[in-house]
Amino acid sequence: MNDKRVRTKKDIYEPDPPDRHAVRCITLESYSNYVIRTYSSGSQDLDGDSRAGQEYAYKVKGDEPIKAALQRYEKNGNHKQLVSFVGDNIEGTVKLVLGDEETDEISLDSGTLTKEYLTAKLEAMTAIGEGNVKVTLYPGRWLIEFIGDLAGETFDPFEVDIPDAAVFQVHVLETKWNDAGKTIDLYYPLPLVGEWDGDDETVNDAVAAGSIATAQWFTGVGYVSDLNECRDYNGDGTPNL
Repeated sequence: MNDKRVRTKKDIYEPDPPDRHAVRCITLESYSNYVIRTYSSGSQDLDGDSRAGQEYAYKVKGDEPIKAALQRYEKNGNHKQLVSFVGDNIEGTVKLVLGDEETDEISLDSGTLTKEYLTAKLEAMTAIGEGNVKVTLYPGRWLIEFIGDLAGETFDPFEVDIPDAAVFQVHVLETKWNDAGKTIDLYYPLPLVGEWDGDDETVNDAVAAGSIATAQWFTGVGYVSDLNECRDYNGDGTPNL
């Protein structure tokens, strides 16, 4: 049959449009629409009146979207575990424990911690081995999937060995949500107000990078978040669940 359908610009420039249904994602950036600041002592308006202590809104990202990693639900997928870091200062090293075996020390330094680095640490365990684990890194979170020879197997959650002096905690949960390998632009429908940290001259954002969210497709806009995890953002750049 001769297909006489007229090709539109959308067909030409967007051959693979996104699925327009509710989705789950993990934010890859922090977000605040604006923050509330106060005028300093000695500040005056145009009439010469004091406005010290008065509040005013200061734009951070406005209504611009942020990047988020799309996730997909795998009812019968491989065993996966989500490792979440909780605290104001996430630094130093940790070890992951599986059964009676633990990894070598894993550095939490952002310049060292890559998916290749963490994968190699896990593959060095005799219980795992090369090619049997897949790692996805999000801000403050690791997603670990057992693949290869371990596909279809189930495991107890990793235990985490953290230093005595650490000021953070680590939570490990089994999950059926996997990384979809795609990112989306995520919008927020309401003004989300961050907190201005005057001591450190920085913004504690309303939405932390690494927080789980859901979103609906809005025609003419894109994906708009309708639910977002409360995962506080700290001025030092680390999330605190």
